[in-house]
Amino acid sequence: MAKKLDEITNRRLTLVIPFKRPDKPKRETRIFTPTCGCGAEAEYEVYESLQPHCKSCTQEAMTSTIKPFVRPIGGFDDAS
Repeated sequence: MAKKLDEITNRRLTLVIPFKRPDKPKRETRIFTPTCGCGAEAEYEVYESLQPHCKSCTQEAMTSTIKPFVRPIGGFDDAS
């Protein structure tokens, strides 16, 4: 306990800055959606390695002489 006025005024205090957490995120959060190599949102899985492709890139892959394996993303995964 301080006995003199000088001991009270010369004490160093810790600076506390209050921080309020924001109520809502600034932008809407999205669930991960795969993107094509061209940057568009992927709609199909192409080839045996299931590469994500957009509709136009899938059509371009279908023009090859050997037809690749193509399926919509999320298709054939259900057990029914």
